[in-house]
Amino acid sequence: MKKCICILLVLAMLLPLSACSKINSLLGGGEKQDFSYPIGELPESIDPQIAEGEAALIVIENCMEGLVRLNTEGEVIPAIASSWDIAADGLTYTFHLNRDAHWSVDTEDEDFEIKDFKKNITAEDFVFAVSRAVRKETNAPDFQSVSLIKNAQKINQSGSSDTASLGIRALDSYTLEIELESANSDFLKSLTAAVFMPCSEQFFDYCSGRYGRGSAYFLSNGGFKLRAWNETNIVLRKDEEYTLPNAAQADSVTLYRDENAFESFMNDNYDALAIEDDRIDEALADKSLSVQQYDDTVWSFAINCGSTLGSNVHLRQALMSAVDTNLLIAPEWGTPASGAVPNICTAGGENYRQSAGKGAVLPYSVAEAGERYQRFLKTYKSENESEELPVFQFLCTAALEQNAKKIAQCWQTAFGTGFEIKITVLPLEELSEQMRGGKYDGAIAPISADTADALVFLKKFEAENTMRYSSAAFEKQLNSDKTELEKCAAAENILLEDGVLLPLFCANSYYVQRDSVSGIYFYAFGGKVNFLQAHRVK
Repeated sequence: MKKCICILLVLAMLLPLSACSKINSLLGGGEKQDFSYPIGELPESIDPQIAEGEAALIVIENCMEGLVRLNTEGEVIPAIASSWDIAADGLTYTFHLNRDAHWSVDTEDEDFEIKDFKKNITAEDFVFAVSRAVRKETNAPDFQSVSLIKNAQKINQSGSSDTASLGIRALDSYTLEIELESANSDFLKSLTAAVFMPCSEQFFDYCSGRYGRGSAYFLSNGGFKLRAWNETNIVLRKDEEYTLPNAAQADSVTLYRDENAFESFMNDNYDALAIEDDRIDEALADKSLSVQQYDDTVWSFAINCGSTLGSNVHLRQALMSAVDTNLLIAPEWGTPASGAVPNICTAGGENYRQSAGKGAVLPYSVAEAGERYQRFLKTYKSENESEELPVFQFLCTAALEQNAKKIAQCWQTAFGTGFEIKITVLPLEELSEQMRGGKYDGAIAPISADTADALVFLKKFEAENTMRYSSAAFEKQLNSDKTELEKCAAAENILLEDGVLLPLFCANSYYVQRDSVSGIYFYAFGGKVNFLQAHRVK
């Protein structure tokens, strides 16, 4: 029987996509309960504490369970924590764990080599996971979420591996306490992030540095389990031994690597899709599709504060105040931005943008820009042997090239022809890669929220970021005793006044699914998709 199943799995991987529904039927799920979804790239790792990228986050979302979950209405519901208490001051959370929660592993399997493996999930698994994420050596991409916990920032910045002072502790095996630096109304939602998923120290040590880098080095504890991971697809299968409230209705989900995802989707090969702005009109024209949109992105002119030119605050401020945004042409998918924080974010339980109003963008003034530019030149000439300025490396996508040229013209009007600019047009993936590598001075780029929490979004600029921005004043505001709204507004204004960002256009993320499918939940942040309640409508 095992040999038969293995043969069928191999066939599922080798046959064209159009044959997948037949193979799925043979595998026992039946067409009504087997789903497919395209991904751009396969993940390098699905270690929840370091995972990033769409594919990794989808696997973790469906195969792992944290303390809490979000339901299809975006409300926090119990997961491994069956209940919780919040102290009156909002600083201490006490979680009571479900004693039936366990890792999905067959300890009787002869290939499983850990003796006396602790199958039940305990409070210690969460303490170990969060402690890993806080350590600087881990380099957790989502450190800003765990930085809400007491002393997390201090431990990370010190580079210490000693996390004894971290505000998370196991009161007993099934009671977990988390203490925050300051009260945060969205903290429970933050706990749904991958970085907060539990981690078995016993299994982590067994993996010897390979944790999350293959199906043999990953533990599931959610409604699905990882069934296969190869060069073309990832297969998730319903975990029949899952005992908590969030069981999977679907039998399987297959994530296919596909560089032509939209075309494949329109040819009926997938059940749902994250869609780019330039294809949204085609999707809306198809009445058999339903579209969800989230206003979670701000396209901004961003400066690399770590480059020779971008490191000077006078030049950054000069560049920002020289731009007449009235000359810019909003793309069809964009509307004028009111600040650096996306419209979807909240603070203190309220919509941040509506409560905070417009951000303190440096006002347009050719005269002020010119004066700031002269202050920059004076500083630059005193610090460099050569008075000749480097060429300003300006990146953009093809869709915004005309706006990049208009911005460059504004600079030349304010500064003269001595300020040279090279505009390089790149596909978005290449532009993002260049920014991550610090190979730019300025770029028009999308900055998206991967959390509803405005405070956590702004903390992205407190840790290592593609703008290489660092400011003691900015960090002081984020970690002050002010209300969530006040600290976020103050920090955002510092970011804008320091000339790090010039918000240009708001944009949406779009997801489409077929009307024959129901129960797929698209998160507004981070590209996560939940298939637990997915089912076909007759």
